[in-house]
Amino acid sequence: MSVAATAIVNQAFAQLGEDAVPSVEMDPAPSRLIKILPHLAPAIDAVLVKYGWLCALEYATLAPAPLVPANWKFGCNYLMPAGGLAFWEVERAGGWERGVWEQPGGATVPILRAREGGPLNVSYVKRRAADALDANVRDAVVFELAARACSPIKGDERLALKLRDLADKAVLAAMGTDGRDAKGDLPMIHDRVGALRASAQ
Repeated sequence: MSVAATAIVNQAFAQLGEDAVPSVEMDPAPSRLIKILPHLAPAIDAVLVKYGWLCALEYATLAPAPLVPANWKFGCNYLMPAGGLAFWEVERAGGWERGVWEQPGGATVPILRAREGGPLNVSYVKRRAADALDANVRDAVVFELAARACSPIKGDERLALKLRDLADKAVLAAMGTDGRDAKGDLPMIHDRVGALRASAQ
């Protein structure tokens, strides 16, 4: 793992009152590191899906996916590109909704259901490694990671709740700074309801 991953883990340890580690790749790994590492990737994903962070945003033109079954309301479906976590913008004024396709093997893939076909321009949040995150997003991940790892490391539910509150506030603070580096001329239709639901999770 990267230097950035070690920095995130050590900052989370600081919130938990634990000693830092020289690297997340320590061998043998101390107990606290073994307990926190399984939460690192989920913590990054949890922060990324809450907003269209510039460091995680990708743009694509999707073609209809004929393998996904249609229904009486939406005759066309579009698959999330590989590595995508959540759709952010859709360049279509209406006639679509977000959904999930459960594949025959049981795996699920985010989709967009649409009444009409044709190419569809979207932006979406893509999974990122720790070293690809902007500083404001990394700070939010620190508190998210600390909140998730608090119970297995400290067994302190009160501290876990406090860290959860701090994690939510860190995400909101990061949102306030993220958009300053973008001045798009042609805004697309943003799924604001979906964003609010994600922020409430």
